[in-house]
Amino acid sequence: MKKYLLILLTFTAVCQSQNNNFERVYIEVGAVKPLGIMADKFELSPSFGFWFRSRLVKEDFIDFGFNFFLPKNASTINFKFRDSILEYKSKNFAITIGTRFVKIMPLSLQTKNFNFEWNSGIGLALNSYQAPKGIEFKEGEHSEELLTTLYLSQGIKINYKNIGLYCHYHYSPYSLFNTKIEGEYGSQSLLFGIVYRQ
Repeated sequence: MKKYLLILLTFTAVCQSQNNNFERVYIEVGAVKPLGIMADKFELSPSFGFWFRSRLVKEDFIDFGFNFFLPKNASTINFKFRDSILEYKSKNFAITIGTRFVKIMPLSLQTKNFNFEWNSGIGLALNSYQAPKGIEFKEGEHSEELLTTLYLSQGIKINYKNIGLYCHYHYSPYSLFNTKIEGEYGSQSLLFGIVYRQ
C-alpha cells in the first residue's frame, strides 16, 4: 500500500511540475488607440490589463481577465432622451472582460525564454457616460448610459523571459446593441504596450 501511495505522490509531483512550467499571470500596461470613427470619441489613452493563464494542451493556453482604459479628452456623445437629444459626458472609464485562446511558438531553438504568442479573444466591452446636470429623471430613468457590447480581438506578443511587447486589435460594435445612441460610435481600437508575466 505504501509503495502505491509513493508512486501516486511521485506521479502527482511530476504532473504539477510539468503543468507549472509556464507563466500564469500577465500584467499589461500600455495605451489604447481608437481607430476610424471611434478616433473622434477620445484620444490615445492609458490602458491596463490583468490576465490569468491555464494550459489546454502542450503550447495551447486559455487566458481569463480584463483590460480597462481611461479615455483621454473624450468628446460628448448624443443620446436619445424622451423626445430630445442630449449630450452625455464620458465618465472616463471603460473595460473589456473576456477570454483569449493563446498559441505559443518558440523563436529560439536554444531556449524557451524567447517566444511569440498569437491570441484570439472574445468577451464583453463596457463604456460609461453621464447625462448633463439639471435633468430631472422620472422613476425608472437613469442619469447614466452604459454602452455594452460583445468584442472580438486578435493579438500578438513577443516575450523574452518575464517581459514582452504586445499589440491587440479590438472590434467592439457599441452602436449595435444600444438604441439610444444617436449616430455611429465606432468599433475599432488598437491596444499596445509592455507585458510583465510571472
